[in-house]
Formats: sequence, C-alpha cells, structure tokens
Amino acid sequence: MASLSEFAIIQRYFSQCDVPPSVDNKVIIGIGDDAAVLPAPAVAQVIASDTLTEEVHFPKDFPADAVASRALGVNLSDFAAMGARPRWITMALSLPAADEEWLRAFAKRFAEDCKLYGVQLIGGDTTRGQLSVSLTVLGDVGRDAAPQYLTRSGAAAGDDLWVSGSLGKGAAALAMLQSAVDQPNWQCDEELRQDLLHSFYAPTPRLSLGQALLPLASAAIDISDGLLADANHIAAQSQLQLLVEADALPVHSALKAFHDQHKVHQWALTGGDEYELLFTAPCAHAEKIAALAESLALPLTRIGKAVAGEGIHLVCSEGSAWQSVVNAADLPQGYQHF
Repeated sequence: MASLSEFAIIQRYFSQCDVPPSVDNKVIIGIGDDAAVLPAPAVAQVIASDTLTEEVHFPKDFPADAVASRALGVNLSDFAAMGARPRWITMALSLPAADEEWLRAFAKRFAEDCKLYGVQLIGGDTTRGQLSVSLTVLGDVGRDAAPQYLTRSGAAAGDDLWVSGSLGKGAAALAMLQSAVDQPNWQCDEELRQDLLHSFYAPTPRLSLGQALLPLASAAIDISDGLLADANHIAAQSQLQLLVEADALPVHSALKAFHDQHKVHQWALTGGDEYELLFTAPCAHAEKIAALAESLALPLTRIGKAVAGEGIHLVCSEGSAWQSVVNAADLPQGYQHF
C-alpha cells in the first residue's frame, strides 16, 4: 500500500473533528485551506501552546489514543488555570511514518475529546519526523465587557493556598509504566491502580473548576512541573512567600500502600504531571470553595497560605512522616525542560 500523503492524512483523519451543535464555535474557513479564518472576537482572546514529544513527555510506543488524550488534556489544562474557555485548536503532528492503524486510533480519540471539551480543530500541519504533537488552543475569557481571568501574579499576603484533586499520581504512574518501581510489593487496589494510570494516559483539565474560581481565587497555575516548582511561580509573580503545609497535602490513595513513603513524598512535591490547579484565595472565600468542591465532586484542599517574603517554605509538624523529605537539602525542584 502506498504511503498516505500529508493532504490525504488531513482529509481522511482530521477533517471531521467537530463540536456539538450547542457549542458556538463557528469558523469562517477551517481545515482545507492555507489558514483558518475566525469570526472577529467580541471579548479578550486567550492562546496557549504545548508540544509533547515521544520519549520526553510520554514513553516510546505509548498507545495512539493515549497520545491524543494526553496532548489535548495537557494543553487545555493551561486554559483551566486561567479560568478561560477553549474554543478552537490547531495541531502540528510529526510522524515517523503514515501508520493508518495508529492514525485511526489517534484521530478517533482526538475527535472524541474535542467534542467532550467543546473545542474544534481548525487547521495545522503534518510532517515526517520523531513522533510529536504540538497544539495551539484559542479561546476567550469572560462574557461581559470586562474580561475575567486568573493569573499567577494576583496572590496577596493572608490568602489561603489550595490544590485540587490529589498529588503524586503523575510521577508514580510514569514510574509504574517504566517498570521503575517494585510492583509485586505494591499492595494497591486494582481500581486505584487503574485510576492512577488513567491520570497519566488521559489527564483531566480542570476547566469547570477554573471558570468557577474566577470570582473566588486571586491567583492560579496548573501543576505540570511539580507542586513546589509551580508554587514558586506564583510566589515569584506575586512577590510573596508561600507556606506549604506538607502534612495537609492530598496524596493519591493508590500511593498510601507504596512501601517507600519517602519516594511518595518526593513524587507529591516535585513529580509533576498532575494537571491539578494550585490556587490562592482570600480566607473569606473558604466556605464558598468548600461548597464548590462539593458541587463539582472534586476535592479542594487547603495546603498553606501566602505571607510576606519570597519563595516557598515547606513546613510539617514535629515527628511527621514528611520530615525526612522536608529537611532534605537535595530535594528535587521539579521537572526541568533543559
């Protein structure tokens, strides 16, 4: 069988990615021309880009459908951190070969996830090379004349520090996939184990949470490089110090049975690949945030506070199981891109 051309790949696998009729994402010109043409925006626009490369952001021979879910989830997580609404997406796809079985699985899942999150693929590019997916998401913030969005720079001394979901799952799942841990001695419930792996295969962008936090939070970021590394971005941009209470950190339930809790604590603090939201909010909003957690069926945990100063200060109680990692001088500081 002759290898598919770039245009045949686009036409066969990506020209049908659409959104539900209820979502107002109409484009003037979409896939099939030299560039997409969008309607003139009525509100402030948001744009975010991410690239995922094989053997850097996911293991070699990662399932095609998981590559699709992971690429889209990671990119949309940036929108969640801003409280923004994604509408359109472009994709640059680099492939070592035009493998039709791989393309079918990838395109099917990508279309399903686009529909799930209400985004429309409007263009992009395909080329030969190492497997890599680069996505650019376009969308907007606010519905009124004054746009609303969250940034890393809005925290104030006295604010509470919160995190969504659980921690440690991204690094633990990757270690499991790479057989870097002793799985026979990991007495983990199978349902929890599958949930752990699913969080890596298909990270869930906290879009509903981000938009609901617009009137409540003062600053936010998604946890991609590790809790401490990303908390430090808020501290630096907001010009204050964040006190992180180690004993309060919500570690994923699957990790509580892992034999090396020191390693678990490292995963939770610096592992990254969580795609949960870390945010600050005035203390007066604590009850509203607790009610929001209940309405979204998503745990939101207070893990510290913002104070005058700079950087991150990690604290724990005397005799805490966290003490060894908190006191470690060589504690990793999160994922390093270079």
